[in-house]
Amino acid sequence: MNHPTPGPISKADAAARQLDTAIDLYFTNADPLPVYTLAYASFKVLFDIYPHHRNDGFASQLDELLAREGWKKMSRPANFLKHADRDPAALLDVHAPEQGMGLIVLATLLYRRIAGDFSAKMRAFDSWLEATAQEELGIEEVDENSERAEQFRLQREAIRAMTHDQKMLLAQQHYHFFLTNFERIQALTAEEKAAGRSITELLDKHLPNGASSAD
Repeated sequence: MNHPTPGPISKADAAARQLDTAIDLYFTNADPLPVYTLAYASFKVLFDIYPHHRNDGFASQLDELLAREGWKKMSRPANFLKHADRDPAALLDVHAPEQGMGLIVLATLLYRRIAGDFSAKMRAFDSWLEATAQEELGIEEVDENSERAEQFRLQREAIRAMTHDQKMLLAQQHYHFFLTNFERIQALTAEEKAAGRSITELLDKHLPNGASSAD
């Protein structure tokens, strides 16, 4: 395991390290409670420091969005896991892994806007999200090869029909593949773009049959 170099730690760096660890745990299908604790802590720090890094009103927009019950739903599990002085006998409602995933989405979004880019693990998480939830996220299909695009759509549909454990086995493969090959893929993509090739031409050359990156 690679440990960060000793020295002063900024709030943003601390939040990133917590978030990266939450993502690691998420992709190993670990206990969702520590995933949630780490993701919420990271999100809250990033939300608090955001106005000190960027004065674009985004934090206020997000606050308004979450004010409609969002803050209560997010803070209830976090407070349960952090405090017991007033409610030592309290019980937590059923807690699903998807709750931590939603927090990771918000925290990665904030971090990228603060730091200018994702960490490698955040980018891997974002890649998995886009690869499995393109329709829900409203991401436009850019591949002009309709047959291959349809193959990927059917793959996403099949993933959505999986049980959570089945889905996470595939997610682990995707995560490992992405982290292992990201620099190579990034360099290859930059090379193809510099040559003036479109996304469709890039996929025609390197992924002609629509094979999944986790295969």
